[in-house]
Amino acid sequence: MFSFSEKAFSQQQDLIVEVILDMEQLNQDARDKLVNFKTKVENYLNKNKYHDEKIPPIRVQMQFSFTGYNAASSSYDAKIFIGSQREVYNPFRNGPVKYSTAFRYLDERCEFIYNDNIPFVKNDQRFDPLLSLLDYYAYLIVGYDEDSYNPKGGNRYFQKAQDICNKASLNLKGWNETGGGSKPSRIQLIQELLNPRFDHFRRGYFEYMYTGLDSMTLNKPRAYINILDALEVISNIKKKEVKAFNVDIFFDSKAVEIADTFLDYGSKAVYDKLIGFDPAHQAVYLDAKGRAR
Repeated sequence: MFSFSEKAFSQQQDLIVEVILDMEQLNQDARDKLVNFKTKVENYLNKNKYHDEKIPPIRVQMQFSFTGYNAASSSYDAKIFIGSQREVYNPFRNGPVKYSTAFRYLDERCEFIYNDNIPFVKNDQRFDPLLSLLDYYAYLIVGYDEDSYNPKGGNRYFQKAQDICNKASLNLKGWNETGGGSKPSRIQLIQELLNPRFDHFRRGYFEYMYTGLDSMTLNKPRAYINILDALEVISNIKKKEVKAFNVDIFFDSKAVEIADTFLDYGSKAVYDKLIGFDPAHQAVYLDAKGRAR
């Protein structure tokens, strides 16, 4: 094990968020009302604290793809892509800085009111369809980041995200639905992370990130073993659980990264093992197998 000097980072900012807007499906009037939306969301997320301590800022991209607008209520429908990444540890600083995806997800059921005249003020005790949505994903991102450094280190932040879900009205889409479907509600995503049955997933996530990727420059053979062990643990959870949303998110986010990590492994047979762990992304691993050295 090794310690991160970066964890003593002095800046107060928790997130470095870039917001991208896709308004192609909106009429001009609806677009005009969003003229300050990007700036206000970025300022809100970048200036508020979500972590209890000082941390290296987490790089985040949020893309809002607006799909509808109700002029009577100033209500927007949107799909939101959320992607966060963190720097891969390299004590020698030899070569370009590498980043690893920590969380990557497309939320397809977002609905909120936006009025440019209403100030953005963070208040965890009050539910607001837009600001609470931003807070929810900020806490989720911080929780995943903590889990990548400490086993189950993100508990307090996942709990804050769950508290937001518990304040949401039952008729708001995307928050508390518990029905079937391939996409979870926000409360399902968090409840799964906090469920003891998924402790092995969170441990596997930590092992993959910290004793795997972060160890590659220190002991590459050992790091490869740790990554394969972590992937086996995570894969076994998928086989045991009827629903394993966060496992699906992990492999959707990581498949290309995993495949590229093993290009210099020395044996193409490892890709057969990776396909066994993650058959949904077989094409990704077969492509890498053809490029492996």
